[in-house]
Amino acid sequence: MTTGLLKILILTTILTFFSNFTFALSGKEISTQVSNWLSSKGVLGQPIFSGNRIYKDCDQKLQISKYLNSFKTVKVNCPNNDALDLFIRIKLDEKIKTNSRLKSKKIEDKNQFKNKTKVYKKENKVIKKYKVFKMNRGLEKNSVLQDDDIKVAFSSKSSQTSFFKSKNELIGRKLNKNLKMDQILHPRHLNTKFDVNNGDQVSIVSNTKTIAVTVLGEALGSGNLDDLIRVKNIRSGKVIKGYIKKNKIIRVFR
Repeated sequence: MTTGLLKILILTTILTFFSNFTFALSGKEISTQVSNWLSSKGVLGQPIFSGNRIYKDCDQKLQISKYLNSFKTVKVNCPNNDALDLFIRIKLDEKIKTNSRLKSKKIEDKNQFKNKTKVYKKENKVIKKYKVFKMNRGLEKNSVLQDDDIKVAFSSKSSQTSFFKSKNELIGRKLNKNLKMDQILHPRHLNTKFDVNNGDQVSIVSNTKTIAVTVLGEALGSGNLDDLIRVKNIRSGKVIKGYIKKNKIIRVFR
């Protein structure tokens, strides 16, 4: 082999060596790209990877992604180079991991609050109303309710649902305490409902074998149909007993 040919061979070998070295990808370069990618994701960590190793160069941008949805391990590969397919462990900064978890929890709590707010607003589109009966004016204890004393109102609170279905259940009932205007009527505000109440005017009907005599009387007690109560004859002042019948009639049998 001539000296000139030997020089050409040596020169070609050197050029090939440096050419391959120039187009190689070092572990240090890969680590730098991974570190930059982590920073772009707001994560501070150190790739656990040898910087001295040499890999075939990639003529496209390296693809870097989380592995198993965690930054503890990242996957690095070249789109057009099957030989470059790496899994690199990441040593995460504990302080950053804690802050990341707190930030994630704040976002989650914020989303939950938004969801609750949406449900609340959605529920508020349809508000159920409850029928109640209120005092149309103030009345004192022992007053007997009349139609004009009562008014119908509606409340959004289920706790204020009325115990009464209509005014008819209240008309004629006697109050057992003073009530103010707009006060909601409850059963505890009323005396027990009787067909005849103590102090009511009644018709005393006395039957004999041949005639029936009716006189005006005053109830000295309260009761319902067919109850036996004491009544006073307004004209004579005499107190007698009789059975309650419809329309506040007290029937006395002799």
